[in-house]
Amino acid sequence: MSNNNQQALDDIAEKIAGGLRLLGGLKQGAETQVKSIVEGALDQFDVVTHERMQVQEAMLGKARQELASLEGRVTELEAKLKQLNH
Repeated sequence: MSNNNQQALDDIAEKIAGGLRLLGGLKQGAETQVKSIVEGALDQFDVVTHERMQVQEAMLGKARQELASLEGRVTELEAKLKQLNH
């Protein structure tokens, strides 16, 4: 292969590599932009994130446990009050 042909192939390979780098950068930029658009749209609809939902579920579980405990205490107190009145 002549030196000119090798140089031409090297130039083509360099242009292809540059194009691929550009496409990679565009892909990453596009993904970031799409993510930003989707997050903005979800904010408008007041959508709860998975993390926020997990926190709310944990808080609800704790509240249910406390309510069950309080119900048990009220039942005990009612029984003691009933005994005192008789």
